[in-house]
Amino acid sequence: MTKAKDHIEQLIYPVQYIQALIGGTAHVILFNNGKKYVVKWYAVYKSRGKEVINEYLIGKLAQLFTLPVVPFQLVYIPEEFIKRTPELQSTVYKYTPGIHYGCEFIEKGIVFENVRETPPAKEEVKNRDMLAGIMVFDQWVNNSDRGTKNVIFEVLSDGGYYVHMIDHGRVFPGRYEWSAQTLIEKPVYNYHWPFYKWAYTLLDSPKELTSYIKRIVDLPNESIYEVIQSIPIEWKVREKDKDALYQFLLNQKKKLPEIVKNIVRYHSGVK
Repeated sequence: MTKAKDHIEQLIYPVQYIQALIGGTAHVILFNNGKKYVVKWYAVYKSRGKEVINEYLIGKLAQLFTLPVVPFQLVYIPEEFIKRTPELQSTVYKYTPGIHYGCEFIEKGIVFENVRETPPAKEEVKNRDMLAGIMVFDQWVNNSDRGTKNVIFEVLSDGGYYVHMIDHGRVFPGRYEWSAQTLIEKPVYNYHWPFYKWAYTLLDSPKELTSYIKRIVDLPNESIYEVIQSIPIEWKVREKDKDALYQFLLNQKKKLPEIVKNIVRYHSGVK
């Protein structure tokens, strides 16, 4: 048996189609491990060639800091499953068999958009200590889209909430189509999202942000390299693009002190 086949056989397989989510290309599917996953297809959009690659990379990098990305796995969707699922028969989107990205479906979740006018109080957020990390991590990877629909509050049994970061397609210079060429461009940073404004009010001190600078800077470069090299070969990322991404993330480490200063200035109203 080849290594490729052996790798595929270790992945989880779909059992039952459940539903499509808003937007049409993410689908909830029950898998053979008994869990429901939101599946995002590799190369479903021609204009978003690296969207799923970005989801995977950000998930792996965030896990290195124990940040609250929704638990995820690589999943394998066989051709037979697509053929027998009417919802995956599309003339607009390209649903192909193969290795794709799946994150666990949160049954009791509320997007930030639905509570932005009256968001949870500090004591209601069970992972409040992770909010500073999300803010700094987003700037490290140059996330341009921490919008009000890209944060989910999981409703817990005690009435509290657990914040999850979701949807990481628009990261790195170049976003959905980053390359060695785009990664040398000057990043545009976004500090203004309503989620950041709310999260900043829940910090005990701006020092919570600066503490995350050290955590990212101290992350061994080898760990970053290993994450990038773990991109499935089936997703066809060129080696020169991988090398450029590695260098970009190392350079971003050096910029973090100034970036965090700008976050504090923006949210504290300092000109």
